[in-house]
Amino acid sequence: MVYPLTIQPYRMIWKGSCKPQDLPETVAREMSEAQRDVLGYWYRLKPVQGLPARSRFDPLEVWTRVASIVLLQVLGDGEDIVFRLVGQDFAERAGSNLRGVRLSTVGNPDEVPQIQDAVKDMIRDPRPVLSAGSLSTFDRGHVGYRRLAVAFAEQDGGPVAHILCCYAFES
Repeated sequence: MVYPLTIQPYRMIWKGSCKPQDLPETVAREMSEAQRDVLGYWYRLKPVQGLPARSRFDPLEVWTRVASIVLLQVLGDGEDIVFRLVGQDFAERAGSNLRGVRLSTVGNPDEVPQIQDAVKDMIRDPRPVLSAGSLSTFDRGHVGYRRLAVAFAEQDGGPVAHILCCYAFES
């Protein structure tokens, strides 16, 4: 398979620790309404210290946003991820419903290390992240996105075990 060049290179827009109502104006403009809703929901689940447990995430609480959500399970120290929940909007744009699939088996091998680095960065510093890029790793470089990523643990306060992403597509 021939993978096209990334049309829209990955870039981090924001990494922070504030509730949606406290976001800097420049960041709030970059986020979709769905992303602000998911960030607010995550903050309501978050314990005083550390990350919320994955078991506290209820897709029905954000059911109007599920089409744009992807839930990833982190394997080991971030060397791979498994798609656990794949919203319809993401599946259509990626060209496949990747539920139950490891990224390392479907992603562009040249881009997997960049994704592993982003996962490892979230493990080291699990604050919410808003980024922009394209789905070039799935041979969809023409599909641009803004992605909010928030981390979950297996138990409240534990280390990163899952990453919930909310996508806003630009094409």
